Amino acid sequence: MKIIKRLLIFLLVLIVIIVGAGLIAINQIKYEVTSSDLPQDVYETDGNFSALMLEKVEDLLFTEEEDSYTLIEDFINLLILDIIKKDINPEYDPLNGETEDSLFIINHEQFQLDYIYAHLNEENQLIITVSLKRDTIPNVTTAFHFIFDIDYSKTTFSLTLTLNQVFLHDIEVKHNIYDYFVSMADKNEIEVYVDKGTLNLDDYTYTINFYDLFL
Repeated sequence: MKIIKRLLIFLLVLIVIIVGAGLIAINQIKYEVTSSDLPQDVYETDGNFSALMLEKVEDLLFTEEEDSYTLIEDFINLLILDIIKKDINPEYDPLNGETEDSLFIINHEQFQLDYIYAHLNEENQLIITVSLKRDTIPNVTTAFHFIFDIDYSKTTFSLTLTLNQVFLHDIEVKHNIYDYFVSMADKNEIEVYVDKGTLNLDDYTYTINFYDLFL
Protein backbone atom coordinates (compact mmCIF):
# COMPACT_ATOMS: atom_id res chain seq x y z
CA MET A 1 0.00 0.00 0.00
CA LYS A 2 2.97 2.30 0.44
CA ILE A 3 3.30 2.51 -3.35
CA ILE A 4 0.06 4.50 -3.56
CA LYS A 5 1.11 6.66 -0.62
CA ARG A 6 4.35 7.53 -2.42
CA LEU A 7 2.32 8.25 -5.55
CA LEU A 8 0.05 10.68 -3.67
CA ILE A 9 3.04 12.43 -2.11
CA PHE A 10 4.67 12.73 -5.52
CA LEU A 11 1.47 14.20 -7.02
CA LEU A 12 1.12 16.74 -4.22
CA VAL A 13 4.74 17.86 -4.56
CA LEU A 14 4.26 18.23 -8.30
CA ILE A 15 1.11 20.30 -7.75
CA VAL A 16 2.79 22.69 -5.32
CA ILE A 17 5.72 23.18 -7.70
CA ILE A 18 3.51 23.91 -10.70
CA VAL A 19 1.18 26.24 -8.84
CA GLY A 20 4.08 28.00 -7.15
CA ALA A 21 5.75 28.59 -10.48
CA GLY A 22 2.66 30.41 -11.71
CA LEU A 23 2.60 28.61 -15.05
CA ILE A 24 -0.96 29.54 -15.97
CA ALA A 25 -3.11 32.60 -15.26
CA ILE A 26 -5.64 32.16 -12.45
CA ASN A 27 -8.70 32.96 -14.52
CA GLN A 28 -7.83 30.16 -16.93
CA ILE A 29 -7.68 27.43 -14.31
CA LYS A 30 -10.87 28.09 -12.33
CA TYR A 31 -12.59 24.78 -11.63
CA GLU A 32 -14.64 23.70 -8.62
CA VAL A 33 -14.98 20.18 -7.24
CA THR A 34 -17.77 19.56 -4.71
CA SER A 35 -18.49 16.77 -2.24
CA SER A 36 -21.13 15.41 -4.65
CA ASP A 37 -18.28 14.46 -7.01
CA LEU A 38 -16.82 12.06 -4.44
CA PRO A 39 -17.55 8.30 -4.63
CA GLN A 40 -20.44 8.36 -2.17
CA ASP A 41 -20.41 4.63 -1.31
CA VAL A 42 -16.76 4.83 -0.27
CA TYR A 43 -17.16 7.95 1.84
CA GLU A 44 -20.24 6.60 3.61
CA THR A 45 -18.32 3.47 4.64
CA ASP A 46 -17.91 2.91 8.37
CA GLY A 47 -16.02 -0.37 8.15
CA ASN A 48 -12.37 -1.35 8.23
CA PHE A 49 -10.76 0.14 5.12
CA SER A 50 -8.01 -2.50 4.97
CA ALA A 51 -10.57 -5.30 5.10
CA LEU A 52 -12.72 -3.62 2.46
CA MET A 53 -9.71 -3.22 0.18
CA LEU A 54 -8.85 -6.89 0.51
CA GLU A 55 -12.46 -7.74 -0.39
CA LYS A 56 -12.09 -5.73 -3.60
CA VAL A 57 -8.82 -7.53 -4.36
CA GLU A 58 -10.44 -10.93 -3.80
CA ASP A 59 -13.33 -9.96 -6.08
CA LEU A 60 -10.79 -9.17 -8.81
CA LEU A 61 -9.81 -12.83 -8.90
CA PHE A 62 -13.29 -13.90 -9.97
CA THR A 63 -14.68 -11.00 -11.96
CA GLU A 64 -14.91 -10.54 -15.71
CA GLU A 65 -12.41 -8.22 -17.34
CA GLU A 66 -14.96 -5.48 -18.08
CA ASP A 67 -15.89 -5.33 -14.39
CA SER A 68 -12.31 -5.29 -13.12
CA TYR A 69 -11.90 -1.57 -13.87
CA THR A 70 -14.72 -0.63 -11.50
CA LEU A 71 -13.20 -2.77 -8.74
CA ILE A 72 -9.82 -1.15 -9.30
CA GLU A 73 -11.47 2.28 -9.07
CA ASP A 74 -13.14 1.29 -5.79
CA PHE A 75 -9.89 -0.14 -4.43
CA ILE A 76 -7.92 3.04 -5.21
CA ASN A 77 -10.59 5.26 -3.65
CA LEU A 78 -10.65 3.17 -0.48
CA LEU A 79 -6.88 3.30 -0.31
CA ILE A 80 -6.78 7.07 -0.85
CA LEU A 81 -9.31 7.64 1.93
CA ASP A 82 -7.49 5.20 4.24
CA ILE A 83 -4.19 7.03 3.73
CA ILE A 84 -5.80 10.43 4.31
CA LYS A 85 -7.43 9.38 7.58
CA LYS A 86 -4.44 7.40 8.91
CA ASP A 87 -1.51 9.53 7.82
CA ILE A 88 -2.76 13.05 7.08
CA ASN A 89 -6.00 14.05 8.81
CA PRO A 90 -7.92 11.52 10.96
CA GLU A 91 -10.82 13.98 11.29
CA TYR A 92 -11.41 14.19 7.54
CA ASP A 93 -15.11 13.61 6.79
CA PRO A 94 -16.23 15.84 3.89
CA LEU A 95 -19.77 14.45 3.72
CA ASN A 96 -20.76 14.54 7.38
CA GLY A 97 -18.09 16.59 9.16
CA GLU A 98 -19.12 19.68 11.09
CA THR A 99 -15.72 21.17 11.95
CA GLU A 100 -13.38 23.04 9.63
CA ASP A 101 -10.69 20.39 10.09
CA SER A 102 -13.09 17.69 8.90
CA LEU A 103 -13.66 19.46 5.57
CA PHE A 104 -10.06 19.66 4.39
CA ILE A 105 -7.33 17.10 3.84
CA ILE A 106 -4.80 19.87 4.36
CA ASN A 107 -5.82 23.27 5.69
CA HIS A 108 -2.72 25.42 5.26
CA GLU A 109 -2.64 29.20 5.57
CA GLN A 110 -1.57 29.42 1.93
CA PHE A 111 -3.91 26.83 0.40
CA GLN A 112 -6.56 24.22 1.17
CA LEU A 113 -6.61 20.73 -0.28
CA ASP A 114 -10.13 19.40 0.11
CA TYR A 115 -10.65 16.41 -2.21
CA ILE A 116 -8.62 13.62 -3.80
CA TYR A 117 -10.51 10.87 -5.57
CA ALA A 118 -10.22 8.45 -8.47
CA HIS A 119 -12.68 7.93 -11.29
CA LEU A 120 -12.76 6.23 -14.67
CA ASN A 121 -13.21 7.88 -18.04
CA GLU A 122 -14.84 6.32 -21.11
CA GLU A 123 -11.52 4.78 -22.18
CA ASN A 124 -11.18 2.99 -18.81
CA GLN A 125 -8.29 5.21 -17.80
CA LEU A 126 -7.99 6.11 -14.13
CA ILE A 127 -8.19 9.82 -13.37
CA ILE A 128 -7.01 11.04 -9.98
CA THR A 129 -8.51 14.46 -9.34
CA VAL A 130 -6.96 16.73 -6.73
CA SER A 131 -8.99 19.80 -5.69
CA LEU A 132 -7.20 22.90 -4.42
CA LYS A 133 -8.42 26.22 -3.05
CA ARG A 134 -6.84 29.44 -1.87
CA ASP A 135 -9.04 31.80 0.13
CA THR A 136 -6.55 34.64 0.43
CA ILE A 137 -5.54 36.95 -2.40
CA PRO A 138 -5.02 35.82 -5.09
CA ASN A 139 -8.09 33.56 -4.74
CA VAL A 140 -7.86 30.26 -6.58
CA THR A 141 -10.28 27.36 -6.98
CA THR A 142 -8.94 24.70 -9.30
CA ALA A 143 -8.17 21.01 -9.75
CA PHE A 144 -5.45 18.85 -11.20
CA HIS A 145 -6.39 15.75 -13.16
CA PHE A 146 -3.76 12.99 -13.42
CA ILE A 147 -4.72 10.48 -16.10
CA PHE A 148 -3.28 6.96 -15.84
CA ASP A 149 -3.47 4.06 -18.25
CA ILE A 150 -4.47 0.85 -16.47
CA ASP A 151 -2.82 -2.47 -17.19
CA TYR A 152 -4.33 -5.20 -15.04
CA SER A 153 -3.11 -8.79 -15.38
CA LYS A 154 -5.15 -11.56 -13.83
CA THR A 155 -2.36 -14.02 -14.65
CA THR A 156 0.20 -12.23 -12.48
CA PHE A 157 -2.49 -10.58 -10.32
CA SER A 158 -0.81 -7.22 -10.72
CA LEU A 159 -1.76 -3.68 -11.65
CA THR A 160 0.35 -1.13 -13.48
CA LEU A 161 -0.64 2.52 -13.61
CA THR A 162 1.14 4.58 -16.25
CA LEU A 163 0.89 8.35 -16.16
CA ASN A 164 -0.43 9.45 -19.54
CA GLN A 165 -1.45 13.10 -19.16
CA VAL A 166 -1.72 15.83 -16.55
CA PHE A 167 -4.28 18.63 -16.73
CA LEU A 168 -4.72 21.76 -14.67
CA HIS A 169 -8.49 22.09 -15.18
CA ASP A 170 -8.67 21.55 -18.95
CA ILE A 171 -5.19 22.83 -19.80
CA GLU A 172 -2.60 20.12 -20.37
CA VAL A 173 0.65 20.26 -18.44
CA LYS A 174 3.25 19.02 -20.88
CA HIS A 175 5.56 16.11 -20.09
CA ASN A 176 8.68 18.21 -20.44
CA ILE A 177 7.50 20.45 -17.60
CA TYR A 178 7.21 17.74 -14.95
CA ASP A 179 10.12 15.85 -16.51
CA TYR A 180 12.25 18.89 -15.69
CA PHE A 181 11.25 18.93 -12.03
CA VAL A 182 11.61 15.16 -11.63
CA SER A 183 15.09 15.34 -13.18
CA MET A 184 16.13 17.55 -10.28
CA ALA A 185 15.44 14.73 -7.79
CA ASP A 186 17.49 11.63 -7.06
CA LYS A 187 15.25 9.18 -8.92
CA ASN A 188 17.21 6.10 -7.90
CA GLU A 189 16.90 6.96 -4.23
CA ILE A 190 13.16 7.54 -4.55
CA GLU A 191 12.60 4.28 -6.43
CA VAL A 192 14.60 2.21 -3.94
CA TYR A 193 12.66 3.76 -1.06
CA VAL A 194 9.45 2.08 -2.28
CA ASP A 195 9.44 -1.27 -0.50
CA LYS A 196 6.36 -2.79 -2.19
CA GLY A 197 5.75 -2.83 -5.90
CA THR A 198 7.90 -1.13 -8.51
CA LEU A 199 8.18 2.60 -9.10
CA ASN A 200 9.83 3.75 -12.32
CA LEU A 201 10.19 7.52 -12.64
CA ASP A 202 11.72 7.26 -16.10
CA ASP A 203 8.47 6.07 -17.64
CA TYR A 204 6.11 7.11 -14.82
CA THR A 205 4.82 3.66 -14.01
CA TYR A 206 3.72 2.19 -10.69
CA THR A 207 3.20 -1.54 -10.46
CA ILE A 208 1.37 -3.24 -7.61
CA ASN A 209 1.39 -6.98 -7.04
CA PHE A 210 -1.87 -7.69 -5.23
CA TYR A 211 -0.46 -10.85 -3.68
CA ASP A 212 1.79 -8.61 -1.57
CA LEU A 213 -1.28 -7.17 0.16
CA PHE A 214 -2.04 -10.53 1.73
CA LEU A 215 1.41 -10.83 3.31
